[in-house]
Amino acid sequence: MIKKILSAAAILSGIIILMLPHITNMLIKDKSKSSIDYIESVTAEELSKNQERKAEFDFASVKDVDVNSTLLDISKINNNLIIGQLIIPDLNMNLPIIKGVSKINLLAGAATMKDGQVMGKGNFSLAGHRMKSKGVLFGSLMDIKKGSIIKLTNKKTVYEYAVYETLVVPDTEFDMISDDLAKKRGKPVVTLMTCYYSSKTGKRFFAVGELVKEYRDGSQ
Repeated sequence: MIKKILSAAAILSGIIILMLPHITNMLIKDKSKSSIDYIESVTAEELSKNQERKAEFDFASVKDVDVNSTLLDISKINNNLIIGQLIIPDLNMNLPIIKGVSKINLLAGAATMKDGQVMGKGNFSLAGHRMKSKGVLFGSLMDIKKGSIIKLTNKKTVYEYAVYETLVVPDTEFDMISDDLAKKRGKPVVTLMTCYYSSKTGKRFFAVGELVKEYRDGSQ
């Protein structure tokens, strides 16, 4: 009897371990969706107020997602730091833009990498987790192609950027998020960053796009 109980417990433990990544993805996808629902429910003015709130920029938090941090931190995400929406049609990506780089913000969407960033100006830099599931966070970002359109909106204006470059750089290459990149290009740019397969590689993948169009957001 004891052997049967231990055997059943071992099988159950194995099933739980196998299911943990799926549970993690489910929790993150659900939180991202609820954040998008929040964006759709508030006014552009409320998002603008969120832009003025203080946020942390902790680059040490850009690490691989683990089950423990997801379970502990997913409920702590602050909607008052959501400032807009990121849409990449080619990747079927639709994520909230959240002010500040933190372990908590990175569990829900795309995190701004510098204080004072403004859509459509300078280098608007966003970080996101690379997930094994391509439908979660920046899991599909490395599939992006030159010419793909990246849309940012604050519910007042939609800013469309066309990707002109993708590259892999060391994680110490902070020039990639500098406004000097926009000055060199001669146009405002967006840079989307994720870990190159894992944070442990010491490398980051960037997709860089230049502003090609801006127009009034009709969602109001």
